[in-house]
Amino acid sequence: MVSRIRRSSEEAAPRGVAGSLIDVLNPALWILAPLVIWEIAARGMRLPDYILPLPSQVVLRLVADRDNLLLQAGRSSLLIVEGFLVGAIPGIAVGLLMASARLLEKALYPLIVFIQTTPQIAIAPLLIVWFGYGALPKVMLAAMLTFFPVLVDSSTGFKSIDPRVFYVTRSMGASRWQTFRRVQLPAALPLIVSGCKISLLISVTVVIVVEFLSSNEGLGYVAVRALSNQDLSLMFAAIFMAIGIGLAFSYLVDLGEWLLMPWVRVGRRGR
Repeated sequence: MVSRIRRSSEEAAPRGVAGSLIDVLNPALWILAPLVIWEIAARGMRLPDYILPLPSQVVLRLVADRDNLLLQAGRSSLLIVEGFLVGAIPGIAVGLLMASARLLEKALYPLIVFIQTTPQIAIAPLLIVWFGYGALPKVMLAAMLTFFPVLVDSSTGFKSIDPRVFYVTRSMGASRWQTFRRVQLPAALPLIVSGCKISLLISVTVVIVVEFLSSNEGLGYVAVRALSNQDLSLMFAAIFMAIGIGLAFSYLVDLGEWLLMPWVRVGRRGR
């Protein structure tokens, strides 16, 4: 019996290492494969650089202009985080209120949907006219587009709790804060994290797009200036940096999920 257990644990260890290696290599292969196809196709068709640069040229440009690109990426990232936080924190709070009071949900939800269905990217020029060319319009637009997905997922998560659980917590003498911290928040956290991941990626897109429209800094500004100078290798380098920011933020949310929800971690390990 002991030998069987020992043999099974020895077999499980390599599988665990191999599984972790596959988890790391699989996304990398999906990213590298299109770049390799792009490199081969562009070389085969002999496209000029001002139409479509080679990925290898873009990588070389990333290395050559890394100081400026990293500086502009940092400025864009700061706006992305600010817009996300300004939209996500109220979204979670309003989602909790709407889940707790059905009357409030009936009053607020149609208004929120009405505001959300307006083409908010089209509001960007208005925000620029009203608030200038600084950081405020970018943060405001990112917050507006971030708010709704977090609100919907948070409200759904808080409403997913069986109402009978609250009778149990009250009968055990738990305060509202204890009930929220021990019951409501853990139950809603998976959906809140899912909404945050979607909203954070939306925030990346919004900030870069608004930087396209009007800005004197950030990756969007670098891309527009490069396009006007027909420097497509620099433009693609800025786009690659923006993609990298999106991937980095996505993995940060995954890390937050891993740290905040140990029960999810245990469940995945069991599978």
